[in-house]
Amino acid sequence: MLSDRDYMNRDNRGWQGGGNNRPRQDGTNSVFMLIGINVLIFLLFLGSEKVFWQFGLSAPAIKNFRIWTLLTCMFVHGGFGHLFVNMWGLYLFGTMIAPVMGKSRFLQMYFISGIGGGILWLLFNWHSNIPVVGASGALFGVLIAAAMLYPNKQFLMLFFPVPMKTKTLVLVYAGIEIMMQLSVSDNVAHLAHLGGFLGGYLYVRLFMRREIAWDPLSFISSKASSIPHRNSWRPWTPDNQTDASSDSQVDVDAQVSQKELDRLLNKISTSGINSLSEDEMTILRRAREQMRQR
Repeated sequence: MLSDRDYMNRDNRGWQGGGNNRPRQDGTNSVFMLIGINVLIFLLFLGSEKVFWQFGLSAPAIKNFRIWTLLTCMFVHGGFGHLFVNMWGLYLFGTMIAPVMGKSRFLQMYFISGIGGGILWLLFNWHSNIPVVGASGALFGVLIAAAMLYPNKQFLMLFFPVPMKTKTLVLVYAGIEIMMQLSVSDNVAHLAHLGGFLGGYLYVRLFMRREIAWDPLSFISSKASSIPHRNSWRPWTPDNQTDASSDSQVDVDAQVSQKELDRLLNKISTSGINSLSEDEMTILRRAREQMRQR
């Protein structure tokens, strides 16, 4: 059936063309790889306090040019509870978005978020000697990315047994982190969490713009809210120059003929779904809705 095809599924953002699901599999494997490394390091250094000072991020470490601690601090955790919460979140949200992003982009976003969180925390703790550890900054980058790509996916939280959408979950987390940072003095690096949010947000905005379904900062400017519909962007080539400059309109109520549908499917098979113009994508989506109504 037409509705069974990957490119007719509105929620499928991981289609890579050619029927190859390798990028999706690699993306998921990268999540389990990160979890495995974190668990292994925790077990290897179990009970050792030296690991916090050797691999944790702190102002003295950076002043002594131990720049690598920006990276290594993400693989050190303060206890089993700290590790479990971070790895559970990574599994829950990482396996949601990694198949869509692919291994390379997911890992880039993960480490940029973690390093960004570390830098933001460091800027406000430059005179502290206490190191910060944990993958929380990277996890919060994964969380914001999941909300931007899948804002309406619902979760049932353990301590809040009411279905909550991903975008609502992100706003709640962000609000809690901001309030905690401003009013509470504890051992949690809330600024690292917020830095992770910012790093993940910027990465998705810059490198996955066409996949964005929700922008939490769209209220800042009209430009930020003008996000193109996913799959509407395609690279400029001489073949699509006319499409980019035309003001053609598609009748959204017109029936899609079998001949037109076959032409679009053949074009996808030959050149991939990104070869379709915006009007052709509209026709394809309309064909999908018509198939569902039959």
